[in-house]
This record gives sequence, C-alpha cells and structure tokens, in this order.
Amino acid sequence: AHKVVEVDPGYFLVDKDDADAKYIASTIPGYDFKGVPMFFDVGGLTAEPKAFNLAIDIFVERYSAMDVTSVCGLDARGFIFGPPVALRLGVPFFMMRKAGKLPGPTMEVPYKTEYSSETLSIPCSACRPGDRVVIFDDLIATGGTTIAAANLIVEAGGVVAEVAVITAIAFFKGWQKFRSSLPQLADVNIFAIVEATNCLTMPANSMATYHVGAGTPEQASLVAAMKEAKPWPHDVLIRTGEGDAVAFSTAPRGPKTLREEKGEAYVPE
Repeated sequence: AHKVVEVDPGYFLVDKDDADAKYIASTIPGYDFKGVPMFFDVGGLTAEPKAFNLAIDIFVERYSAMDVTSVCGLDARGFIFGPPVALRLGVPFFMMRKAGKLPGPTMEVPYKTEYSSETLSIPCSACRPGDRVVIFDDLIATGGTTIAAANLIVEAGGVVAEVAVITAIAFFKGWQKFRSSLPQLADVNIFAIVEATNCLTMPANSMATYHVGAGTPEQASLVAAMKEAKPWPHDVLIRTGEGDAVAFSTAPRGPKTLREEKGEAYVPE
C-alpha cells in the first residue's frame, strides 16, 4: 500500500518520498499556456504507460476501501482518469461537461477559472439522491472548478465522497476554499498523487506554447530532433532561434524538482 499523508486538514497526498509518486511526477512537464506560466500537463503522464498505470492503481487502492456509488470526471481531463478507476471499482462513470455538450435534460452551474468563465452540466439522470460520488480532475489550484462541480453534485442530491486529482498546487490551498464553500463539503477531502513542486524542472527554451506548420522547415527540424530524443518521460523539445533560423533539439527534464531548484518558497504561478 502507498503511504498517504494528511498534509493539511482535508488535503491528502501520497508521500513525496514514495517511489511511484516520484515516477509519476517525473512524467509531468510544465508549459506557459493561456497566461499560466507553469501549466502542468498530464499528457506527459498518459504518454508513459507505466506512470499511467501506477496512477490508476493508486486511485483504485484508495477508493476500493470507500463506499463509492459512482465516479464523475470533469471536462476534459477528468475523462482520462475517471473511467479506468470506475471500471476497476465496478461502478458507473458519468461526465460533467461544458454547457451545450450533453443531450437530454441536464443540470448546470456557472463558474470561473483562472482564465475563463464557464458552465458545467451533468445529465439529470446521472446522480441519484444519496449517491456517493468521487470527482476526478487533473489538478486543483484555487479550487474554483472543483467547487462548482461539487456544488452541482450536491444540488442533484448526491454526496461528494472525495475529490481526486493527479496534481495539487499546494500554495493556493484550494482544499480550504473548497471545504468552506458549502456546509455539505466541510468534511470532504481532496486527494492528490503529486504536489506540483515535486515535478521536475524544465530546461531553458522548452516551456513556450506555439504552433508548428505542416511541411515547414520548423517541422522538419522538429521531426529530426524527435528521432534523437529519449523516450518519455524525460526528454522535451528545445526551440532556439527566430524566423528561418529556428531549430529544435531535445533535452531531459530535471534532475532537480521545482522545489529543489527554486527553494521552499517557490510558487508555481
């Protein structure tokens, strides 16, 4: 069994020295995306089958011991981790989608994230009164999305058993905001496998988000670089130069974690 630590009231984390948690953390890169300087990308985890399987095993280990009626995945990354856990537990999975994406009668709740205003919806038939639901997402930061999702489960008559995420940005203490948002959530826990600052540092010139056109010299350089790259989870693309002089290479992440590199006071914005 994996050692789980209650880091703060209501915030549970797999021990940072756990070998499986360290391996999972090593697969998660961080990019400058939508104005967030360190957007932790679980696509790195899903690209590495060993890490993906370890994450699912950890979730199943935890929720096999709980009275869980169903699993809910948040649009869109909760759709990755929720279904395999639900299958292993033998319980239903349902999607909590953005507005206008679900057919039939739905319930909705508006919310705001760090960079947009959205609306979440579920089918009216997805959650029955008294159902104990685990909510899955990839990350918790300030907790806005998680609060909205839990609110919708409560409005539907369900009970939030727990919120499960791959990564938590502990600085924001989203679990405190979550537990204080509704009386029904006061004793609901947040469970994370990895704290964000335990992810590996990114090499210089590897964090930007940009588009590469098909058939361009940029793409040719990128393809050549990827042929020399080590398999996931470590090597990422490095982009140097401008215009016609753009070139790509690859480099490993780490070996230090963000916390080791930046210090205990480091805050991933």
